[in-house]
Amino acid sequence: MAILDFPPAPKLDIYGELDKTKASQSELQGEAIFNGKGLCVACHPAPYYTDNSMHDLKAERFYKQEMVNGMMMAHDGMIKTFPLRGIKDSPPYLHDGRCFTLEDVVEYFNLVQELHLTTQEKTNLVAFMHAL
Repeated sequence: MAILDFPPAPKLDIYGELDKTKASQSELQGEAIFNGKGLCVACHPAPYYTDNSMHDLKAERFYKQEMVNGMMMAHDGMIKTFPLRGIKDSPPYLHDGRCFTLEDVVEYFNLVQELHLTTQEKTNLVAFMHAL
């Protein structure tokens, strides 16, 4: 019995990488960004696209703390890496549902990690995640 079970991903090979004979050019370029400039692979390695670890993105750098209902809203702190296999079928995204689309997720990480991805790179990255 498998520990993790995911929906079929017919464009992935047994190692969780795109099969070049089945993937589009956009998906292949997205995989290259995922494994390179996007730094995604640091926390989401194939084949399950998770390292099953905790990470702190230090997102509090981008918002001011405020009181809500008498409680101080704290930074996110450590968050467990979510597996990306089948990710297209499980919105909303991130631990608290703050991103409604994969495009939102890519833009969030582009900003938080200061990646400076171009519009085309973001589009290709989303295409790759749709193949997972």
